[in-house]
Amino acid sequence: MTAAFAALTALQNRYASTGCGLPPALPDPEYWRGGVVGIAGVPLLVAARDIEAVIAVPVLTPIPGTRNWVLGIASHHGGLLPVCCGDSLFGQPLPPGRRREYCLVIKRPGLYVGITLSRVEGNIKLPMAQRATETRIEGPLAACCDGGFWQGERFLGLLDSSRLATVGALSDTAARPEAIAEDSAS
Repeated sequence: MTAAFAALTALQNRYASTGCGLPPALPDPEYWRGGVVGIAGVPLLVAARDIEAVIAVPVLTPIPGTRNWVLGIASHHGGLLPVCCGDSLFGQPLPPGRRREYCLVIKRPGLYVGITLSRVEGNIKLPMAQRATETRIEGPLAACCDGGFWQGERFLGLLDSSRLATVGALSDTAARPEAIAEDSAS
Protein backbone atom coordinates (compact mmCIF):
# COMPACT_ATOMS: atom_id res chain seq x y z
CA MET A 1 0.00 0.00 0.00
CA THR A 2 2.87 2.37 0.76
CA ALA A 3 4.35 1.73 -2.66
CA ALA A 4 1.08 2.80 -4.29
CA PHE A 5 0.94 6.02 -2.20
CA ALA A 6 4.57 6.75 -3.00
CA ALA A 7 3.86 6.32 -6.72
CA LEU A 8 0.83 8.62 -6.52
CA THR A 9 2.80 11.24 -4.57
CA ALA A 10 5.62 11.11 -7.14
CA LEU A 11 3.12 11.45 -9.98
CA GLN A 12 1.43 14.40 -8.26
CA ASN A 13 4.77 16.14 -7.70
CA ARG A 14 5.81 15.60 -11.31
CA TYR A 15 2.57 17.12 -12.67
CA ALA A 16 2.70 19.98 -10.15
CA SER A 17 6.20 20.96 -11.28
CA THR A 18 5.57 20.63 -15.04
CA GLY A 19 1.88 21.55 -15.32
CA CYS A 20 0.48 25.02 -15.70
CA GLY A 21 -2.22 26.63 -13.62
CA LEU A 22 -5.74 27.31 -14.67
CA PRO A 23 -6.18 30.11 -17.17
CA PRO A 24 -7.50 33.32 -15.64
CA ALA A 25 -11.26 33.49 -15.65
CA LEU A 26 -12.60 36.00 -18.14
CA PRO A 27 -15.32 38.26 -16.80
CA ASP A 28 -18.76 37.48 -18.12
CA PRO A 29 -19.78 40.14 -20.63
CA GLU A 30 -22.54 42.42 -19.44
CA TYR A 31 -25.66 42.50 -21.56
CA TRP A 32 -28.39 45.04 -22.04
CA ARG A 33 -31.82 43.40 -22.15
CA GLY A 34 -35.05 44.83 -23.45
CA GLY A 35 -37.33 45.02 -26.42
CA VAL A 36 -37.31 46.50 -29.91
CA VAL A 37 -40.37 48.59 -30.72
CA GLY A 38 -41.27 51.39 -33.08
CA ILE A 39 -42.81 54.68 -31.94
CA ALA A 40 -43.89 57.08 -34.68
CA GLY A 41 -42.06 54.87 -37.19
CA VAL A 42 -38.71 55.18 -35.36
CA PRO A 43 -37.12 51.89 -34.20
CA LEU A 44 -36.25 52.09 -30.50
CA LEU A 45 -34.94 49.94 -27.69
CA VAL A 46 -36.82 49.92 -24.39
CA ALA A 47 -35.15 48.49 -21.29
CA ALA A 48 -36.84 45.48 -19.72
CA ARG A 49 -37.19 47.38 -16.43
CA ASP A 50 -39.29 50.05 -18.19
CA ILE A 51 -41.71 47.64 -19.85
CA GLU A 52 -44.67 46.52 -17.81
CA ALA A 53 -46.34 44.99 -20.84
CA VAL A 54 -46.99 45.25 -24.55
CA ILE A 55 -50.73 44.89 -25.02
CA ALA A 56 -53.33 45.27 -27.72
CA VAL A 57 -54.69 48.79 -27.63
CA PRO A 58 -57.52 48.49 -25.09
CA VAL A 59 -61.01 49.91 -25.26
CA LEU A 60 -60.59 53.61 -24.54
CA THR A 61 -62.78 56.20 -22.87
CA PRO A 62 -62.06 59.66 -24.27
CA ILE A 63 -61.00 62.38 -21.85
CA PRO A 64 -62.49 65.78 -22.70
CA GLY A 65 -60.22 68.81 -22.54
CA THR A 66 -56.98 67.00 -23.39
CA ARG A 67 -54.59 67.33 -26.28
CA ASN A 68 -55.19 65.47 -29.52
CA TRP A 69 -52.54 62.84 -28.77
CA VAL A 70 -54.26 61.72 -25.55
CA LEU A 71 -56.42 58.91 -26.90
CA GLY A 72 -58.20 58.24 -23.62
CA ILE A 73 -58.10 56.17 -20.50
CA ALA A 74 -58.43 52.39 -20.23
CA SER A 75 -58.80 49.77 -17.57
CA HIS A 76 -55.56 47.85 -17.04
CA HIS A 77 -54.96 45.33 -14.24
CA GLY A 78 -57.67 46.90 -12.09
CA GLY A 79 -56.37 50.44 -12.50
CA LEU A 80 -56.68 53.28 -14.96
CA LEU A 81 -54.14 53.62 -17.74
CA PRO A 82 -53.82 56.83 -19.77
CA VAL A 83 -53.07 55.96 -23.39
CA CYS A 84 -51.29 58.34 -25.76
CA CYS A 85 -50.84 58.16 -29.51
CA GLY A 86 -47.10 57.72 -30.05
CA ASP A 87 -47.32 59.19 -33.54
CA SER A 88 -49.13 62.40 -32.58
CA LEU A 89 -47.12 62.83 -29.37
CA PHE A 90 -43.90 62.99 -31.36
CA GLY A 91 -45.22 65.05 -34.25
CA GLN A 92 -45.81 62.36 -36.86
CA PRO A 93 -49.20 62.28 -38.57
CA LEU A 94 -51.01 58.98 -38.46
CA PRO A 95 -52.31 58.04 -41.93
CA PRO A 96 -56.10 58.56 -42.17
CA GLY A 97 -58.13 55.53 -41.23
CA ARG A 98 -55.11 53.87 -39.66
CA ARG A 99 -55.21 52.67 -36.07
CA ARG A 100 -52.29 51.39 -34.07
CA GLU A 101 -52.79 47.86 -32.78
CA TYR A 102 -50.31 47.66 -29.90
CA CYS A 103 -49.53 49.74 -26.87
CA LEU A 104 -46.39 49.84 -24.70
CA VAL A 105 -47.26 50.12 -21.01
CA ILE A 106 -44.52 51.94 -19.10
CA LYS A 107 -44.66 51.87 -15.31
CA ARG A 108 -41.88 53.75 -13.60
CA PRO A 109 -41.88 56.10 -10.61
CA GLY A 110 -43.59 59.26 -11.84
CA LEU A 111 -44.69 57.72 -15.14
CA TYR A 112 -47.53 55.28 -15.79
CA VAL A 113 -48.72 55.51 -19.36
CA GLY A 114 -49.51 53.54 -22.48
CA ILE A 115 -48.00 54.68 -25.78
CA THR A 116 -49.20 53.27 -29.07
CA LEU A 117 -46.57 51.53 -31.16
CA SER A 118 -45.98 51.52 -34.89
CA ARG A 119 -44.01 48.28 -34.68
CA VAL A 120 -43.28 45.45 -32.23
CA GLU A 121 -40.20 43.37 -33.05
CA GLY A 122 -39.58 41.47 -29.81
CA ASN A 123 -36.96 40.90 -27.14
CA ILE A 124 -33.25 41.51 -27.65
CA LYS A 125 -30.00 41.05 -25.73
CA LEU A 126 -27.01 43.21 -26.70
CA PRO A 127 -23.47 43.40 -25.26
CA MET A 128 -23.01 46.57 -23.19
CA ALA A 129 -19.56 47.01 -24.74
CA GLN A 130 -21.24 47.80 -28.07
CA ARG A 131 -23.39 50.63 -26.69
CA ALA A 132 -22.94 53.84 -28.66
CA THR A 133 -23.40 56.70 -26.19
CA GLU A 134 -22.33 59.46 -28.57
CA THR A 135 -24.59 58.52 -31.49
CA ARG A 136 -28.01 60.14 -31.42
CA ILE A 137 -31.21 59.60 -33.35
CA GLU A 138 -32.77 62.45 -35.30
CA GLY A 139 -36.17 64.02 -34.77
CA PRO A 140 -38.50 64.66 -31.86
CA LEU A 141 -37.66 61.37 -30.10
CA ALA A 142 -34.00 62.43 -29.73
CA ALA A 143 -34.79 64.26 -26.48
CA CYS A 144 -36.11 61.01 -24.98
CA CYS A 145 -33.19 58.78 -25.97
CA ASP A 146 -29.81 58.15 -24.39
CA GLY A 147 -27.47 56.74 -27.04
CA GLY A 148 -28.29 53.32 -28.43
CA PHE A 149 -26.90 50.31 -30.26
CA TRP A 150 -26.05 49.55 -33.87
CA GLN A 151 -27.76 46.48 -35.27
CA GLY A 152 -26.11 45.97 -38.62
CA GLU A 153 -26.74 49.14 -40.64
CA ARG A 154 -29.61 50.26 -38.41
CA PHE A 155 -29.19 52.42 -35.30
CA LEU A 156 -31.62 51.70 -32.47
CA GLY A 157 -32.06 54.59 -30.06
CA LEU A 158 -32.32 53.69 -26.38
CA LEU A 159 -35.55 55.13 -24.94
CA ASP A 160 -34.97 56.59 -21.47
CA SER A 161 -38.19 56.55 -19.44
CA SER A 162 -36.99 59.27 -17.07
CA ARG A 163 -36.41 61.58 -20.05
CA LEU A 164 -39.76 60.55 -21.50
CA ALA A 165 -41.44 61.64 -18.25
CA THR A 166 -39.93 65.10 -18.54
CA VAL A 167 -40.92 65.69 -22.17
CA GLY A 168 -42.97 68.87 -22.08
CA ALA A 169 -45.85 67.44 -24.08
CA LEU A 170 -46.24 64.30 -21.97
CA SER A 171 -46.12 66.23 -18.71
CA ASP A 172 -48.85 68.68 -19.83
CA THR A 173 -51.87 66.92 -21.28
CA ALA A 174 -54.36 69.76 -20.94
CA ALA A 175 -55.67 71.15 -24.20
CA ARG A 176 -54.62 74.64 -25.09
CA PRO A 177 -57.33 77.23 -24.30
CA GLU A 178 -57.75 78.18 -27.98
CA ALA A 179 -58.36 74.54 -28.89
CA ILE A 180 -61.32 74.11 -26.53
CA ALA A 181 -64.64 74.87 -28.16
CA GLU A 182 -66.89 76.28 -25.47
CA ASP A 183 -70.64 76.33 -25.75
CA SER A 184 -72.14 79.60 -24.64
CA ALA A 185 -75.25 79.37 -22.53
CA SER A 186 -77.68 82.09 -23.53
